[in-house]
Amino acid sequence: MTYVIILLIMTAAYTFYMGYTDGSNAVATSVVTRAMKPRVAIVLAAVVQFLTVIALYYFSNDLSVASTVGARLVDTAKEGLSPKYGFVFLFSALLSAIIWSIVTYVLKQPNSTSHTLLGGIIGAGLAAFGFHAVHWMNVFLRIILMIILAPIISVVIGYSINRLLRKAALHAPMGTGKVVKVLQWFNTILISAAIAVNDVQKSIGVYLLIVSLKIHPLPIDPPHYIVFTFGLMLSLGILFGGYKVIITIGQKLFKIKPLMSLSSQIATNIIMFSSSFLGIPISTGQVISSGVVGIGISERARGVKWNTVKKIALGWIITMPVTVLLGAIIYYIVLFCIGG
Repeated sequence: MTYVIILLIMTAAYTFYMGYTDGSNAVATSVVTRAMKPRVAIVLAAVVQFLTVIALYYFSNDLSVASTVGARLVDTAKEGLSPKYGFVFLFSALLSAIIWSIVTYVLKQPNSTSHTLLGGIIGAGLAAFGFHAVHWMNVFLRIILMIILAPIISVVIGYSINRLLRKAALHAPMGTGKVVKVLQWFNTILISAAIAVNDVQKSIGVYLLIVSLKIHPLPIDPPHYIVFTFGLMLSLGILFGGYKVIITIGQKLFKIKPLMSLSSQIATNIIMFSSSFLGIPISTGQVISSGVVGIGISERARGVKWNTVKKIALGWIITMPVTVLLGAIIYYIVLFCIGG
């Protein structure tokens, strides 16, 4: 049981980190356009995310993202695998994700919370179960391909929606600004819910891995207190979230104005909800920042802070290979330390 408690604590800690970064992403454009005050936006997002997790638990049977994390990346059904070795595998995966998150935070280098966790699982899985245990087709289609496609799709959708809204605004009556502000509030709620649906399922996916590894007898369906703890950690992460993330998304990529904020939010909601429906664990930061870039291009391409874009893109590119390598290395180190 000690193994399970350690893994669940690590998962909860990583869930807090997802809330810390992704929660800031959710409210960034509404805050910088002054549609919402920072503290109000953050508290609203935190409450919405926790309520979304509760609703997901009681009213939805669709946990396709959790299934991707828990069953479609690595085949853990190894005959004769002891609980100790199963623990070492998952401990190494989570530790690699936590270490890389700390390193990038200290270096102020943007990274993807989703790909950090997934890379750690794949790397530790390679070391623990071998090359053929990794479901490479799923890894390619649902992760590697999406690292490339998600930014492109986000840019295109952000660009297109912003152009449409700009044309509509030309014929809009007086007082439209108030409508845009109200819509930003509504879309902030939707984005918070969309992020919660995708992010909490990554944590549930780790729980499913614990079950599949038979580290300790556990129910296949996660108990409500486990899911609610993950939801609480997401919300707490938002409440302590970094204001620097808000500034990066809302000002250091392109100076966002109210109508552009609305465009960004609509684009983000389309992609986030679609990804969750398709069972794709997606990077919230990747979607939102790419959407802002698309909006910037539609307004004035020279106004986009391309140096910031390059720094963020570098984080997306290196996160997966680094965490795969780190997960494998940590597995062998832990195995050596315990005399395996």
